[in-house]
Amino acid sequence: MTQRSATARPYADRVPRIPVGPLASTVLEECRRWLVAQGYSPGSSTPVVNLLARLSVWMQEVGAGIDDIDEELLDRFVVRERSRVVVCTTVKCSWNTMRKFLTAAGYLAPAPGEVDPVTPAQVAVTTWCSWMRYECELSEQTINARRRYAGGLLEAITGADGSLDWDRLDTDVVNDYVAGRGRPYGQAARVHIVGAVRSLLRWALSTGRLDRDINAGILQPASTGRGLPKGVSSEQVGALLAVCDPATPIGARDRAVITVLVRLGLRAGEVARLRLEDIDWANGTLKVTGKGREHALPIPCDVGQALTVWLRVRPAALDRAVFVRMRAPRKMMTTQGLSGIVARLSGLAGIDPIYAHRLRHTAAMDVLAAGGTLTEARELLGHAYTVTTMSYAKVDLVSLRELAVPFGQVPR
Repeated sequence: MTQRSATARPYADRVPRIPVGPLASTVLEECRRWLVAQGYSPGSSTPVVNLLARLSVWMQEVGAGIDDIDEELLDRFVVRERSRVVVCTTVKCSWNTMRKFLTAAGYLAPAPGEVDPVTPAQVAVTTWCSWMRYECELSEQTINARRRYAGGLLEAITGADGSLDWDRLDTDVVNDYVAGRGRPYGQAARVHIVGAVRSLLRWALSTGRLDRDINAGILQPASTGRGLPKGVSSEQVGALLAVCDPATPIGARDRAVITVLVRLGLRAGEVARLRLEDIDWANGTLKVTGKGREHALPIPCDVGQALTVWLRVRPAALDRAVFVRMRAPRKMMTTQGLSGIVARLSGLAGIDPIYAHRLRHTAAMDVLAAGGTLTEARELLGHAYTVTTMSYAKVDLVSLRELAVPFGQVPR
């Protein structure tokens, strides 16, 4: 008799070879097709289908049908699976994917969201967001960040009946919230938290909810200690590109990401939002969307070549993003994912950790070092105001030395 290895994958019991239960075999086959469409490999799909088959077996045991699938039924199934002496690993690693399938296929009702505000606090936050959108003309990215940072302040003035007592909102309450909300974050994020709270207070004052301005009493965030923009040397850029293997899809993608960042100076979010239709191959331009604005940049030869190599091996994806995840579900990469590519490659190259925004600094500094003007650097970076770009002039040491008067001489 063959003895099971101690390191073998633990199963509480085996899934029947012939599917049984209300989900066999139509729903199981539908799940397989859905997983293939999402980009899951056969090895990743099998645990999800097996978990769904286990759910089908259990549903037959308790006498439940397809129409009985809801959150309560799934909770009972999870409790039963986790009560075993040996818990099946698929319950831990495949549960979320199975729920996504059941929701997408219409067998499970989506979780109730907060699309429509139902409490006074939610109504107030929604109204504040509309004020930022239409009165302040802020981008959706900024609005979402401020709502995330400052929306919780209204919980401090919410009464037992759910109503908002604006008279309770004073500097002590605000400062306690700012200190608690910013505790898990760094200095830069704390600055954004204070800015978001100030925006909320300005809206409340302008709409008559507050009868006094308490912005002056808010504690100032500590200095972020930001210095001059810090770029990346050509040797470091070469090291990042050297560890990208263009013969593999992931290497081709990473090489294209590095090239776009360092040559065009885009933000990580702008690269993540690039779509296939944003590339105008006929005119050699790239449409960039970010900070609520759009601008077109010419595509240099090396950028075009890197994009061509990547797009030839780009797998079929769920959307038309230029850069997509290599693991299922294959869809647009996030801003954090793109910056993580740069950090991962810097580790492979054996250099200090580098993130995407330093490559953006490098592009601007290269323009000035090559004799370009601040206006040209501003157009490349997509800044709304030239004053934002002026910080890069401070690191152009060659030009600054020409402007500086040697010691002992009279300026002309």
